[in-house]
Amino acid sequence: MSEKFHSVIEIFSVELWREIFEYFNSNELWYSFRDLNRRIDGIIDRTVLYLNFTKRGTYSYFMKNILSPMKVINVRSLKFTNSNEIQHFFSNFSLDSLIHLRLLSLKCMYSFNDNSFTFWNQLSSLKYLQSLKIIFSGNQVGSDNSIKENEFIIRSIFNKDYCPLLKSLTINIDRTQSVMSLIPSLIPTTKVTNIKYLSLDSLTFNDFIKLLSALQNVKSFYIDSELCLDNESNEPQPNMTIIIPLLPKCTRLHVGLSNDIMLEHVEYLLKHTPNLKDLFVWGWYHLLDAKRWKSLLSMQCPKLKKFELICSGPTDDNDFDQAIEDFERKCKKTPFWRQRNVSVEYVNGSDDDDSEIIFRFNIKKLKQRIK
Repeated sequence: MSEKFHSVIEIFSVELWREIFEYFNSNELWYSFRDLNRRIDGIIDRTVLYLNFTKRGTYSYFMKNILSPMKVINVRSLKFTNSNEIQHFFSNFSLDSLIHLRLLSLKCMYSFNDNSFTFWNQLSSLKYLQSLKIIFSGNQVGSDNSIKENEFIIRSIFNKDYCPLLKSLTINIDRTQSVMSLIPSLIPTTKVTNIKYLSLDSLTFNDFIKLLSALQNVKSFYIDSELCLDNESNEPQPNMTIIIPLLPKCTRLHVGLSNDIMLEHVEYLLKHTPNLKDLFVWGWYHLLDAKRWKSLLSMQCPKLKKFELICSGPTDDNDFDQAIEDFERKCKKTPFWRQRNVSVEYVNGSDDDDSEIIFRFNIKKLKQRIK
């Protein structure tokens, strides 16, 4: 019976074997089918691989059983969450050998501290890459070049046409305090990219304006840490005149703002995103102006369904308390805010000296409650 079973599966077509192999990850594939016979081994050697090392122990098995015989040209997806495993993998395979890679995710990425950016220059070979996620670790010992590497990657993608098919880009520095600087040599873009999902750690307002023309296909835009002005730069102040919106497809905007960003800058952002449905803003209490927000949202964001505004200020500060009281009072009196059933929440900030006030509404949930 066993011999008959083996004789049947051995005559399966190559297409059928490949369809079967799609149900297995790389470790399962090697464990279950490798070394059955030469024909199946030959099919495995031509099978597309999706390498996911986010679970503990998966890389150890890969290193012992798959690393040596694997053909790197077959790799389409590569995910890591451990810096040591990243170092080991790329000591065996160069980044530019992954020429058919579609997805690259490097969490807990270490800094190379290489001012020539040898590793990151190899991104130029990834012509088919569609998703790139890089989270630099903030817990490195010794010198840390991650900010410069972060700047180099952004500059390469937007000014040097690295990874031309990229649809999703996330670059972040995992640290409690991210240091922001103007991206050196970044020039205004003229070519529209394919990027639809963009998440950056920090950005200056000048550099945001330089990138705008390239972001016309963006649907979701995150600036996780802060968007800030660069008052120490010798660059001229950006022109904030708007002829046409440059982010017309953006429906989700999530921005953290430094304390030098004013409502005029917020208005500039919103004028570029007329089709927003989901807006999150974190800033400082000088942004607490209910009348101005009502005007901005009603005029610039007519399709907005979900809104959250978080403002920080000093604990037990009279001006902060007064700004909160004024905002709440105007919300209660204004039909625009009452119709949206705005909620208010007080929370402690990241340290004992600051506290936060959260204003939010969700029209979709409100309609569901009404029904």
